Amino acid sequence: MNIRKYIELLFLLFLSPGLLKSQDIKATTDKAYGLDQTLYNGKKYNYFLPIGTKGNQYLLSAVFVNGSLTLKDKTYQEVSLNYDVFNQELLLKYRDDRGSMNIIEVSKAWIKGFRMGNMNFEYLDLEKKPRYFQVLGEGEMRILFFWRKTFDLEGSGGSYYFAFSTPIRDSYVLMKDQLKPYSTNYNFIRIFDPEQRPEIKSYLHKNKIKVKKATDQEMEQVINFISKLK
Repeated sequence: MNIRKYIELLFLLFLSPGLLKSQDIKATTDKAYGLDQTLYNGKKYNYFLPIGTKGNQYLLSAVFVNGSLTLKDKTYQEVSLNYDVFNQELLLKYRDDRGSMNIIEVSKAWIKGFRMGNMNFEYLDLEKKPRYFQVLGEGEMRILFFWRKTFDLEGSGGSYYFAFSTPIRDSYVLMKDQLKPYSTNYNFIRIFDPEQRPEIKSYLHKNKIKVKKATDQEMEQVINFISKLK
């Protein structure tokens, strides 16, 4: 063996123990605890807030709820989820076989969508900006809601604190892979073909629907009605 190859071998042996150890630990952990590495694959969730902060970063509350999660082509049922809309991270809480409670950020590399309660979400790459959207409707034309929160310094008279806003909903119609924003009945109706507008206007008026404040069920019924129009 020549000197150069000998030095290279020593160099590799010097670097390899840590790598080999981590690989051995991972393999042993997988075997011992049987965790699904597709599901439990994400960065540990650490998000610390200033003392006295009002509100929280979540869509609904800090309480995790049972839901479902689709990664690659597999759907996992009865998983404990929460949605941090301020940081736009889906969180998964689980207890490993050692009894430790863990919260991780679900990797966006494999996620297709998730469901929390009656709310269905998909991770969609639209207009070169991948995001989580709440999805209503099942056809090519659907209603999408993008949820977010702001975080500001509030107060007066020398007493200040940080506070999260209530959830803010940006509303869209997804049509031919394009996002069409709306906020009123008028600009909602104008998204659609001119020959369809009278029927849509009549439907909204008959059912007393204001799209800005309409419930998920009402908007799902609206988009399903429109999808059936000729």
